[in-house]
Amino acid sequence: MTKKTYIQLFLVLIFFIISFFLFFKYFKKTSLEINTNANINQTNNTGESLIEDLKYLSTDKEGNEYKIEAKKGNIDKSNPDIIYLENVNAIILLKNSENISIKSNYAKYNTKNFDTLFNNSVSVNYGEHVMKSEFLDLSFENNLVSIYDNVRYLSGISSLKADKAEIDILNKKTKIFMEDPKKKVQINSTKKNGNN
Repeated sequence: MTKKTYIQLFLVLIFFIISFFLFFKYFKKTSLEINTNANINQTNNTGESLIEDLKYLSTDKEGNEYKIEAKKGNIDKSNPDIIYLENVNAIILLKNSENISIKSNYAKYNTKNFDTLFNNSVSVNYGEHVMKSEFLDLSFENNLVSIYDNVRYLSGISSLKADKAEIDILNKKTKIFMEDPKKKVQINSTKKNGNN
């Protein structure tokens, strides 16, 4: 082989390395991790796929991460992009901001767009803020966390009850309100000595 051929091969190799680097840096959005001891079973009578001890991780191009873990998951047989989860823990890791932690008994997770509907004993923690409700809708397309149905906010100095709360994921602004404008959010203050 001539020197010219070696140079051409070297340039082709460099091209492929750069292409792979760009693909993994800018286009790879999600990965699925299932523990090595995970069991995938076909339930004979329903045709559902049961996954145990699963974990999803997605990262956007800004470096923000979304992790969701569950003890069990059932893949929807009519739409394989949807997984119904049990005993769910999720965390949103935003660059230069506090993490948002979400727990619930159940969730409906979309593997394509990562949108998640949490339900049944939902608990949200971020910073010093704690919210509890029956439902939480997490939309990455709208960068919005919507918490509704018996919303309770707890902090060291106060607690409140409302119909709905919304958290803007990007700027962390929280809005708590009642669906009926004639009703008011109930706020209870806690005295410093711990008595109400």
